[in-house]
Amino acid sequence: MRHFWLASRILLFFTTSLFAETDLHYFIKSHQWGQIESHFRNTTPSRESEVYTLIEFHEKSPNGDKEKRFRYLLSLIRGVFVTDANEEEVRKILTQTMPFQTTLFKLSYWKLYNEITAKNYLTPQERILFLNRLNMEEDPICRRVLDEQIRLLAASNQWKEITDKIQSIQDSHKRYLLTGDSLYRYGKAKLILGDEKGAIEEWLSCLQKEGLLDQTVQMIASDWSKYKGSGSILQLNPSEITLFLPAINSNDKEALFRSRPELFSSRLNYYEGFKHLTSVLTKVGKTNELFRVLRANKSFVDMDSSWIVTLADTLYQQNKFQQAIELLKSFPGKDAGYYRVLAASYDRLGDKELYFENLILYLGKYPFNLFYQDRLIEYLVERKGEKSHYAPLAKFERALAEIPNLPVKGRLVYWYLRSLKENGETERLKKELKRYYALCPGSYYTRVIREEFLSTIKESNKPENPTYNKEYLFEYLSYTAGIPEESSALIGRNLGFVYPKDSYELGNKLGGMSSRIQGHKLLNLAKEYFRVGEDSLGLHLVNFHVKRENLSEDEKDEILVGIGDLTRNTYYSAFHTRSLLKRYLIPDDPILLPTSLSIRMYPRPHQNIVSRYANENGIPEDSVYALMRQESFFKETATSRSNARGLMQIMPATGRELAQRMGISSYSLYEPETSIRLGTKFLAYLLKSNGNELKWASIAYNGGPGNLRKWKKSVYSGDFNHFLEDLPYKESRDYCRIVVSNFYAYDIMKKYHKL
Repeated sequence: MRHFWLASRILLFFTTSLFAETDLHYFIKSHQWGQIESHFRNTTPSRESEVYTLIEFHEKSPNGDKEKRFRYLLSLIRGVFVTDANEEEVRKILTQTMPFQTTLFKLSYWKLYNEITAKNYLTPQERILFLNRLNMEEDPICRRVLDEQIRLLAASNQWKEITDKIQSIQDSHKRYLLTGDSLYRYGKAKLILGDEKGAIEEWLSCLQKEGLLDQTVQMIASDWSKYKGSGSILQLNPSEITLFLPAINSNDKEALFRSRPELFSSRLNYYEGFKHLTSVLTKVGKTNELFRVLRANKSFVDMDSSWIVTLADTLYQQNKFQQAIELLKSFPGKDAGYYRVLAASYDRLGDKELYFENLILYLGKYPFNLFYQDRLIEYLVERKGEKSHYAPLAKFERALAEIPNLPVKGRLVYWYLRSLKENGETERLKKELKRYYALCPGSYYTRVIREEFLSTIKESNKPENPTYNKEYLFEYLSYTAGIPEESSALIGRNLGFVYPKDSYELGNKLGGMSSRIQGHKLLNLAKEYFRVGEDSLGLHLVNFHVKRENLSEDEKDEILVGIGDLTRNTYYSAFHTRSLLKRYLIPDDPILLPTSLSIRMYPRPHQNIVSRYANENGIPEDSVYALMRQESFFKETATSRSNARGLMQIMPATGRELAQRMGISSYSLYEPETSIRLGTKFLAYLLKSNGNELKWASIAYNGGPGNLRKWKKSVYSGDFNHFLEDLPYKESRDYCRIVVSNFYAYDIMKKYHKL
């Protein structure tokens, strides 16, 4: 029998094995089952990482075998390869010597536990013993194991064992390991063992946990009432009563509010109770009482202004627009949603001036909401067939002044220029056409504007020395729209002098995150889970660390970018870099970004696969990446609300049809090779059907070829730019702009930066 625990430790010293292990983890994370199958066709697993790879393969691959998976699970935990995965082999685990418990070992241990539970191989007491063999530390698997162990002990009325188990855990680990359900059972154990005071303390501590399930609150309330007497909860002090509100039925709540008016004027001790009370009062329409609670607990109001927005949203959904406005005006905050709800409420009340003012204030704080960007254009431009009626230019200028200069501002700039032309403002139009790129750098609309107003743009001369200063540079970019073939004076030049504020610093900070993560025990553990595709476990650790250290959302994004870099997880690197750029209000224009940021924003994952199938189908590699970035943001396991799957977001029915035509019998839409192969084939067909123009093909990819034909027939009159503005399906409008903009960005990365 081969003991691969020892082999795993020895082989860690050899570089070649490390590379092999890294590749295997990457294949697991990215669902590359074909690569794994090929690797093991002539290779026998000899290390823990190899056995774990086969466990994952047989769980998630279309060619997987459940019985083989169980045998590999048992082998990994036993430390030797077993040929017969039976109940006897499982029981040997209860007495065997346990190895050093790596992340892969703990993952396999938990997976095996679920398998043997399903097979009913162990008695409840043996399952408790099985779980007890895992060391307790700050680890998401240990958290699950402890929760299950306490559940089993409670089911068999072993209350003393519950208290002993929890008291044996290091105090520094308890905050992480004890879930709401475990705290509930710990309190119940104390109560049954005669420690009523301790039980109440544990239950009150449990009820204060953020995100506690209503079911857990109800279990605590039930036991509280059982041991303290029916109606005892309603006699608690106001702070404690509010913690129990999710477990109190509607009639009892109404009676409570009548009999305990001090609830509305008391200064509450617990934020979760404050949220329960204000949420209930908002939902049942007791706005006077709601305002009293908010005034009495201003410290909670100031702590999180987004909660006021949540309450105002509830009022808005109830068509209580005036109350929503009054709430927001009485308790103003810094959250962008404040202006969003005000704008929506004023719109429903018919106050167009206040609607417009709050709409642009919202977009000034959060310009990335495409729905409200469209609402702004609808306010400024009344469309009737081919005729357009424009709001006064002062309205356009007010919006332009309030909304930051970002790509998402492009549509507003475009319609502003059209309004100048329609109003005969020729000189102002010429002036604005010399600076439009500065207003919406990197926008899809920069090329639309250049195309539509090219004759007017060319009435002026192209600046000869665009790198002299910022003004000259933006005038040059407004002349060329950044098109590489038109911008030879910029290719290969250092444009650092015009990079947005904080962009260099942010790029440097992200570059240093890897070493920071590797030097931190908890974050390094999170990284290990991300490495093998257990993102939810890794995220749980990151969120716990962020909350415990009171870190900002910026710092959380920085950590996730670093983890993405370390684990070759392109989705986390790209997505959270984009989140940071949004928060810093930095345009994602690759011409105007340091490469430390742009390379994360516009990466080329799985390039060998993309290149192969792009060449095979005769389409540009950049068009595949442009589509992939919008469809999944490079997340191999992405699943949409409509059940589209994988990097290229292929619907199962479409996948079946394409696979059948291509002679593919066994496949997974989450596997990169399959997704890219099928998606590229479909994209190539759509490009060929639409004159090899990505703008048309992208609409067909999103809305369907049939819908595109219908829209062309009903809307298109020869000008694509005008057609896209009039396209009746918003999702496809936005989709086309983003995909085509992505294509431009990849082209710029290649031609400006050689990346």
